[in-house]
Amino acid sequence: MSNLFEASKRESAVDLVVNSMKQLLMERTLKPGDKLPSELEISEELCVSRGSVREAMKILSAFGLVDIRVGNGTYVCETPGNTTMDSLLFSFFISNPQIDDLYEFRHIFENDILTMILEHYDENGKERRALRENLEQLERLMADGASDKKLSENDLEFHRLLGQASRNLLAERVYNFIIDFMEPSIAATHKGRSGEIVYDIHHDIVKLIESRDARRIDEVITNSVDTWSILQPSLNPWGE
Repeated sequence: MSNLFEASKRESAVDLVVNSMKQLLMERTLKPGDKLPSELEISEELCVSRGSVREAMKILSAFGLVDIRVGNGTYVCETPGNTTMDSLLFSFFISNPQIDDLYEFRHIFENDILTMILEHYDENGKERRALRENLEQLERLMADGASDKKLSENDLEFHRLLGQASRNLLAERVYNFIIDFMEPSIAATHKGRSGEIVYDIHHDIVKLIESRDARRIDEVITNSVDTWSILQPSLNPWGE
């Protein structure tokens, strides 16, 4: 481990660990599937606390670069993500984007997601069935008077299934990143409501996919994103 890490001591402790690990990945010193040095080894090598190492690993895990296996150590992901892409997306979202920026971003990207789903229709039967089952679950939740939290969880899962149905790993990864950061604003659409509005939107999306009607993609996505933006409690997408 003696010259494994080389990084500037002027960085914060967490940044020091994150950037050191990224450097090792870029240089192929650590390869997919490799087990990382222990928390203690990293903290001693970089002269930082074990708490800083732990926080850094959480960040790297969120970026899809490392896999934290409780009781078995931390490993480099078999298919690590594009760190440049992640950094750009992260920078965009923490810059507190305006609702109009997020509206345009979702509109463009979700149009593309639905287009890819139809293009890979013969390959995504499992995901399409899961989308239908998710819609049926939402119907049951509404009938049972489920909590806002349960409705929100169903909504988020619907979007993750859309990403999977695109059959494009890069698109799925970007879409999951978007959904993760927009979770509070998506949850806000369910506050004080029983789910009917979201059900109608998801029903339209599933119907479009099942009918393979590409002509309606823009119409359906526009309705979806319009509804999301109207239901936000304020212009702050996080609902604060």
